[in-house]
This record gives sequence, C-alpha cells and structure tokens, in this order.
Amino acid sequence: MRSSRSVSSKERLVSSPIWYVGTAATACGTKVRIITCSRCEACSPVTYPARKDSRFGVSLAQPGYLEVWEVGLARLGTTDIGAWLQALYKVPPPTPELQESYLHEAGAQRTADGGRSSLSWWSLLEMLPELRAGEAPWEPKTVLLESQGLAVLRRDGRYVSLECGPQGGGHGHPDRLQLMLHADGVDWLPDPGTGSYVTRDLFWYRSTLAHNAPRLDGESQPPGNASCECFDDHGEWAWVQGRFNDLLRMIVTGPAYVVDMTMLAAREEQLLELPWHAAGRGEVHTKGRWVDDELADEFVTHVQRFVPVAPGPVVLSQLEGGAQLTAHLVFEGALLEMEGPGVPGERDRAKFYVVRTRGRNPRIVTVLEPHKDSSVIRAVRTRGDAIEIETTAGLERHRFSAAEWIVEREGQDPLVLRGRREQTPPFVPLLQIDPPTPATAPSFRVAGPPPLDGTLEGFDLSEPLELGLEDQYRRSEDAYPGLDDFSAVAYAAWDESTLYLAVDVTKPDLVLRPATAPPLRLDNEPDEIHSDGLQVYVAPARRAGGEAVAPVGYLIVPSEDGHTVRASTTSDTHGTPAAVRGGWRRTDAGYCVTVAIPWPAGVHPHAGGRVSFDLIINEMLPGRVRRVGQLVWSGGGGWVWLRGDRQDPARFGILELVG
Repeated sequence: MRSSRSVSSKERLVSSPIWYVGTAATACGTKVRIITCSRCEACSPVTYPARKDSRFGVSLAQPGYLEVWEVGLARLGTTDIGAWLQALYKVPPPTPELQESYLHEAGAQRTADGGRSSLSWWSLLEMLPELRAGEAPWEPKTVLLESQGLAVLRRDGRYVSLECGPQGGGHGHPDRLQLMLHADGVDWLPDPGTGSYVTRDLFWYRSTLAHNAPRLDGESQPPGNASCECFDDHGEWAWVQGRFNDLLRMIVTGPAYVVDMTMLAAREEQLLELPWHAAGRGEVHTKGRWVDDELADEFVTHVQRFVPVAPGPVVLSQLEGGAQLTAHLVFEGALLEMEGPGVPGERDRAKFYVVRTRGRNPRIVTVLEPHKDSSVIRAVRTRGDAIEIETTAGLERHRFSAAEWIVEREGQDPLVLRGRREQTPPFVPLLQIDPPTPATAPSFRVAGPPPLDGTLEGFDLSEPLELGLEDQYRRSEDAYPGLDDFSAVAYAAWDESTLYLAVDVTKPDLVLRPATAPPLRLDNEPDEIHSDGLQVYVAPARRAGGEAVAPVGYLIVPSEDGHTVRASTTSDTHGTPAAVRGGWRRTDAGYCVTVAIPWPAGVHPHAGGRVSFDLIINEMLPGRVRRVGQLVWSGGGGWVWLRGDRQDPARFGILELVG
C-alpha cells in the first residue's frame, strides 16, 4: 500500500503541526506553555499528525518552531519545554525550505549542522546561553486533548489516536472518528493533511475516503462535531469511545495489540464503509481471489473485491522497513482494494482497502498488531458482544457495552475500563431570538420537460424567485450596484425525476470564462466561480430539529458558443454533473439560463413536498481576475471573499412542490 521510510525516533519528529494550535508569534507568557504542551502531547514518538489542512511532512525541528520554544523557555523557565527542545536537537536537521530565508543573508544557506547556532539573530537575543543539563527526558503520556478533539493512547513507543472533537472550522476535514497509528518507527496509519491548494487533489485530501475514518452511503461525512463519550487509562490498557451522529468507534490498546470497533446505530439500512490507508507493502493471508468491482470516486482506480474461499475473518498484513502490521478484520460484507493519491509529496499512487458492510446496526471489528518479531495473535472471532483473541499466552476475551469495556485474561482478574464523560450540553443563549424564516418559493409540476433552450417557455411565470435586494448581495470592494446593473428572477418546475430551473439575469456586461482558458491556480477556489454563471444547491428538506442533509451542488457556466452550458460539482459536494443538461441565450438586458438537474438521493418529489434549495449568481466584470460579487437567493449579504463555491446548507431556502 502506501510507501513510508522506516525511521527511528531520533531521526524524525516530523509531520506538520496541528492547524489550529496558534501561530508561532505568540511566544510569551502562558500562551507558549499552552501551545507547546499541545504540540508535545499530540506528538507520536517520531511524528506529529498532519491534521486538517496542515501540511504533510513538515519537521518540528525546523528553526521557526525551535525559536518559539527557545524564547518561551527563556521567559518561563519551565523544564517541560527544555526537555522538549533537547529531544528536538537530537533530530537531524530537516531539509531547508524557502520560508527560512529570514535566517541568513540573501543567497546563503542554513548551516548544515543545524542546532542552536543556526537560529535567527533576534531569537539569539532572548535565548538562554545553554540548555540545562540533567533534565529528565521528554516522555509524553496517554492524554485526552479536549480542546483539540484528540484522544492519544500511548505505550512503549506506540502512538494511537482518535479524532473525537470539532470539525475544525473552514480548514477542517470530514475525518471525525479517524484512527491514526504509529509503532516501531513506522507511521502505519497517517493523516495525510492537505496538499496544494491549487491542484485538483485538494478535494481528495478533503474527503472522508482519504482518511482512516468511517463514512455512510458512499458520501463524505456531513458537517458537524464528534464527541468523546469514554476515556480511561489503566497503564497497560487504555480505551476511548467516540461518537459522530449515529456512528460509534471504540479503540482499546493493550500490551501487544489494538482493538478497533466501528459500528452504526441507524433507523434505516445504510452502507457503512471504513477505509484503511496503511504504510508499506500489503498482502492478504486469507485464501481467496480478487474480482473487479466499482467504487464511485473520481480519484479512485483499479477497484477489486476480495472473494474468500470460506466465510470468516480476513487477515492481511503490511510490511515496511523490517516492521509488520497485521490486521484481523471481522465483518459481514466485502473487502475492496483500490488505488488513490499517495500522501502529499508522493508521485506514485497508493493502494488502500475499504471494508464495506450494510445494515441498520452493522459492526466492523479490527484487531491491529504491530510487531517486528513473530505475531502473538493466532485467531480473532466474535461471539455476540464479545471479541475473543487467541494469543500465544492464551485466550483474551473483550466484552463491551455502551459505557464500559471489560478485558478478561486467563488466570487474571477482569479489567474494567470506564471513564464515562459528561457531555457538554448544546449552547443556549440567554436571549432567545427567533431564527430567521427561510426563503420560500413554489416549484410547479410540469407534464413534460421544458425546451431548456434559454427561453422561459414551459415554465409557470406567476411566482418567481427574486434576487435583487441589497441584503442578498455578497460584495467585494464595491457595494451592490442596483437592479439595473445586476439582478435576476428565477422560475422552478419539477417532475418525478428532475428539477427544472430558468434564471433570467439582468447584467449589461456579460463576462464568461472559456473552458479552454489557462488555470488561474487561486487558493481554494474553482476557476468557474470567476465567471458570470450559477451555483445551484439541492438537498432533502431538513427534518424538524435535525441537522441539514448533505446537498448536491453544481457550478453552471454558459459556454462561449451562445447556447450550451457546462456543469461541475461544487468542491464540498458530490453529484453527477454529466446528468445536468440545459442551454442559455443572450437577452436584451443580460442572459437567461435554463437547466435540468436530477433529484439527489434522499429527495422523494411529490405534490406538497418540500426540498432544501439555494441559488447563487456570480458576477464578473471585464478586466478582473476574481469575481466582483454574487447574489444569493436565501439572503445573508456579507463579503464574497474566501467563500469559494461553498454554501452552508443551514442557510438554504425551501422549494415547495406544487402539483
């Protein structure tokens, strides 16, 4: 599967910092203590996880980080920072980067040996003359970092963590309940972080499928926060239980192995998928054969499904640098193997596995054993709510419930892990303000599809969706120009398979981006938003008191030929752009677009039904690189900067389906 150089703990304290621990500039007072301790506690013995939008493979021994901790040590005099620095100085200097040019004269290079003398002159003004000798070595512990939403379980150089907290804001990833594992000098289950903001694979690294995290019904996780329900540490054994909506993941670590239980508790049958991105070269030991299969994702190729000779657990292993990771998988479903992008910086594609199972209450049990010598696990099986692990030392039985995990070993008293945590109640403001009423408009049923030729033929024009108010405009430098310069009316129609939309835009200067135009390579922004055109979002109506359902979103841009349109999915949704069809034409006041959009999964159109919907119209002007603003049907106003092609589903309006 994924290639990864095997290294010792003295060679690498690498990977990137947590995205939201704060900036390196806050090198004063208790802020240094808080930031430093967060970094130290989140570090595995040799690597720091590249969580969220962090860069992958950035050494914490870089001068920029060392300077912060040196200044913090001088100001605070704390021994924990001193021990941390001594550990970092034992790491070989990382490869110099362009961002380090402030350290030396123009054209010069950082000194080859690194060390304290390689830091910038202004940090040398505050640093202690020398680090204190005789301090106890830095030794991280098992810990729950509540503010980071990360549970870390450690033992003898092994690092296991579970994502069980907030999504992480705009730079967060759909990776709740992700499992990471480092052992024997190998990052077996890494977090890939994020690659370049201006390449297409950004959307891969921001998908659930790119992480060791569960997903449902073939879609990335919806927005939302996970929580840690249980956390307990008894030395040899520790456990954490995290929840994200209907998904539950329990991780138990012992002297020789890690038990992972991933389960779903849903009202309806759903597809549960659990990806495994592991370092090294993989092999399946269970007898069977591979057959071709499918998994719908633009970044995935060479999908195969494993067909075992006999039912039962599937055993596979990964080899890397003299170390081995053996995995015992117990589930009812299918094991898929496929190829996807490697970690950022790797050109070769990497193989990975996906465990797939379906039901209202499916479970996936995985026992992971990292080892350099022979394996101690002989067999793994499940019996009801018990997991039996047969080892060279005897049978070890694990029993679990909603709030405890019991380890039973031959000749020893049972070990009970609990650590139930009180859940923080949802924030309730002192002053209750009625939520804004969502924008609502009718969509009229049609007996047959409209012509979709850029005219309003076939649409009921009695009740349009209007876009022309100042509080519907998101601006950049200039305020809303007014109805005559930028406004629109839209009309919606429907049948059992399709939503039909006609959008008549008033805009004297039409600026279209050609499909063959060179890429703009703007951070985190699809090129198509910098053109006159539409963003359309459709989703099942939100249930009373429930969260918004993941929508489908399309960027729709008129083509230069004067009659066709081209469509693509927005970066944070999944859809079928090839199924979107339509046309457009110039009008005396601007242009008119007519499109047909297939109903997404979960929408069951019927007279009297309701559908979550939003329409955004981008505004481009001659001579500009970026769009100047956009009209939003659901309203809200504000600034257009940094929004990309994303729209919060909680802001969507409602289409009422009229029969």
